[in-house]
Amino acid sequence: MKRLLYILLAAMLMSGCSEEPPKPMSMVLEGWIDADGHPTVMIHKSYILANAPDSIQSLEQIMEELLIPFGRVAISDGEQEVVLTGRLDTSYLPPYTYSSVYMMGEEGKTYTVTATYREFKATATTTIPPKAKLDSLSIRASELGMVNVYAYMSHIDSINESYYALFARQYGQKQYKLCPFGVFTSRDATHGILKMSVYNPILKSEGIQGIANYFQPTDSADYQLKVARIDYPSFQFWKAFNEMSISQGLFFVPVYKNLPSNVEGGIGIFSGLGSSIYRFNLLNDTTYRY
Repeated sequence: MKRLLYILLAAMLMSGCSEEPPKPMSMVLEGWIDADGHPTVMIHKSYILANAPDSIQSLEQIMEELLIPFGRVAISDGEQEVVLTGRLDTSYLPPYTYSSVYMMGEEGKTYTVTATYREFKATATTTIPPKAKLDSLSIRASELGMVNVYAYMSHIDSINESYYALFARQYGQKQYKLCPFGVFTSRDATHGILKMSVYNPILKSEGIQGIANYFQPTDSADYQLKVARIDYPSFQFWKAFNEMSISQGLFFVPVYKNLPSNVEGGIGIFSGLGSSIYRFNLLNDTTYRY
């Protein structure tokens, strides 16, 4: 079953359910570039759900209206500019991404993405912070019959604030999803140690969504956790999105504020990720040390 990309939901909601006066259609841009990774960018048009005509009956029909498959997306690191190649990619929704093997993310570098399509033009700039690295990952059964996963990072400088986000996916899948409660700052550290609770963003919960998605002890799947240091604009966006989705529990309910954005000429987010990836399994109580 396909799941909506978080940014698409947020963009559609904030375009269509705000107390502010309705805004004209704009370009929505979501993108990221990992340290030692290639850029990925998705673009589409914003959408006001309340204005959907009766003829629109399915998400697929909405996607046909929103998708921008023939835009020009370029990324520059200040020394070279690379035009990204668009292609069908059903791992995401909308199912179309722009990327290039000719651009590789580097720690400390600043990247600017520019997306154009007809009358639309959106730009955003981000910097890749130093990589976040874990000391250990702890898997423990809880008294509630669930599984607690904790990530530990030490030697945290709580004076010079830094920002972090946790993303997870089942091993073998392509798309990472933001973990519930998965946005932190170095100020959350205690005695120089940052302990981060990892919740499952993929869980199909039958309970109340948004409170906490615990891992299930019967789940034998391997997971990959991406621990990313992010810049402040990305932190503002993901923190606001996280708080919005947790407090509401369900999508497609009124949103009375727009999300922060570093995109000029549009809405969305372009993030530089100083990230490291860790693989773990839930079968036994254990601690992975790195």
